[in-house]
Amino acid sequence: MLASEIPLMEGDIPASGPSRRPSAPGERLRSGSAPSGKAGEIAEELERRLMLGAYRFGESLSIIQLAQQFDASRQPVSMALSHLRSIGYVDIIPQVGCRVVSPSVAEINDFFLAMGRMEGVVAGFAAERHEADEGRDLASIASRASASNLDTAAGRTAYIRTVNQFHDQIWRMARSPTLEGRIARLRKLSIFYLWQGAPTLAPVAARQLNQERMEIAVAIVGREARQAEQLMESHIAGKPAVNGMT
Repeated sequence: MLASEIPLMEGDIPASGPSRRPSAPGERLRSGSAPSGKAGEIAEELERRLMLGAYRFGESLSIIQLAQQFDASRQPVSMALSHLRSIGYVDIIPQVGCRVVSPSVAEINDFFLAMGRMEGVVAGFAAERHEADEGRDLASIASRASASNLDTAAGRTAYIRTVNQFHDQIWRMARSPTLEGRIARLRKLSIFYLWQGAPTLAPVAARQLNQERMEIAVAIVGREARQAEQLMESHIAGKPAVNGMT
């Protein structure tokens, strides 16, 4: 899918994890911190496109073309791309330009293996610490993920939003906000990596992942901490294969 096929819109994919303080006017961009103003708007939209698979691994991004798309000068575009580089979406090569990262299959597998272990621990926390109706809410969210229309931007957006809500609910149940804030960006990167395999993601694969999330929810609601941890670790680590990336 071409970037031009994805309209500019706000709020499609909610940010995971605690929101950060907006940068003050004139504040210099620190490594990993979100830029403000026009640069911030551009960075947010480019991140949305990356997470929806609009740009492919290794694809070149033209600062001039992006400036024209966003009706902006080159400076805010450059700041936005520098921010995306600090997160891990793009590489900026002197005298060459900017291009989307292109990790190897082994690197992607390592990433999801590590993510699986972290998210597995959190699922175990959630099983031990959830209160009141939180478990019921988690099961309700897991049941809403739709495997339909994944070949469209709207379908992907809806699917990603529901999956984010599922993981956000687990994090709330785990009651570990400090840890959540440090893993939130890794979760966004995981979405970006996965949708590089979107052209081969069949509804049957999405339904498999949805079923796995239901099983995780059942284990968490039942306070089966060890089972929840194992199911989540397997669920996350196996995503590249399910998505046809390996």
